[in-house]
Amino acid sequence: MDALREREDQAARVIQVALGLATSPTLLVVANADEVEVQAGIDLAARARGRVLTEVETTARLGSTAPTMSADALHPLIWSAASGRWESGHYSDAVQRAATALSGYVKDQTERYELGDSQLMLQAFSLDSPQQDRPRLRWPGNDDDLTVKSMREGILYMARGVFAAVRNPASHSIDEMPKQEALEQLATLSILARWIEQCELVTL
Repeated sequence: MDALREREDQAARVIQVALGLATSPTLLVVANADEVEVQAGIDLAARARGRVLTEVETTARLGSTAPTMSADALHPLIWSAASGRWESGHYSDAVQRAATALSGYVKDQTERYELGDSQLMLQAFSLDSPQQDRPRLRWPGNDDDLTVKSMREGILYMARGVFAAVRNPASHSIDEMPKQEALEQLATLSILARWIEQCELVTL
């Protein structure tokens, strides 16, 4: 009896998760001082074990059911720049080329070809008013709208961060980046590219 009691709590919690039950099930039913009914618990355990084995087998046969992302569904600017090097297994270079393409897009929009990436992003997405020969790229909307303000700030900080933490390491490191990490970095560049594409050029 003591040994059963010691295992009941753990087994009940495992069965609850495996079967998706709202509450932890009762596995032991005490009939009297000398007897305990275990059949209901055995039946539940068998169901839970079957569910776990079925899911394991299904995953093995069909693969994970986790969502996946297709690289060629990234922003066209990013994937077109990265695809050639990606397909040959040069993942770091693929990220570097995608970042370079995005930087080039911002330079084309603002005509600030003389600036390095850090200053380019700082000035292009600055929250200050535009100046002579210093246009801004702004998320569209009313200046007083809190969501608009939040997007403008977010794009500024993200653009600076991406080029500091993604492009620069990819450009300077001689180590090849793991495929998954490279894909995640391309995805980061992709969402930034989609936001930038929606920005409006504001001049003095």
